Amino acid sequence: MPQQLSLPGLQAWPECFDLDPPAQPGMPQRYKLFFGLFLPQDQAQRLADGVDALRLQHGLIGEPIALARLHITLHVVTDLHHTIPLAMVEAARAAARTVDCPPLHIVFDQALSFQPNQAFVLRCDACSDAAIARLRQTLTLALRRVGLRTAPSRTPHMTLLYNARSIPTQHIEPPLRWTAHEFALVLSHTGRTHHQWIDRWPLVDHR
Repeated sequence: MPQQLSLPGLQAWPECFDLDPPAQPGMPQRYKLFFGLFLPQDQAQRLADGVDALRLQHGLIGEPIALARLHITLHVVTDLHHTIPLAMVEAARAAARTVDCPPLHIVFDQALSFQPNQAFVLRCDACSDAAIARLRQTLTLALRRVGLRTAPSRTPHMTLLYNARSIPTQHIEPPLRWTAHEFALVLSHTGRTHHQWIDRWPLVDHR
């Protein structure tokens, strides 16, 4: 798992990131620090209406993921237990500040189940995939410059829910569209359906 930071002199982490208190004390503590594209609230609601239609069409009964947590993962920085090194968070923020990318116009034209976790997801068209790949590569280089070795998400997708029924690829007509105007660094409290927002950066067209 990507959890090394190769900056000199940081082998013994002096400080830890200030975590939100657990909703259920006593549960195992596991966290995932990642960069992602998140839906603005107005666009999330429009997309949710389309998702509801897909759920009814395929008879899916899994609990939908909350609108505020719908996202496309760009990079997983680390997946750790108990604590998150503050130096790692600050290095990730420093890398993100150097990223220069215009807004991304994303078109979801397919829905399907991913195996083996049976996540029901939306997939992008080829142009959207290429645009996300360019942002992901820019971020990869920036993260490497600050000494972070991360795990980029190779197949851009948005998880909607988890359901025992497996759904083959379905084409969406009309496609679901949204525009990503920013990307964010978020700490997921794994298993607790909680995202702790750390920072966000605009995607700006400088032409």
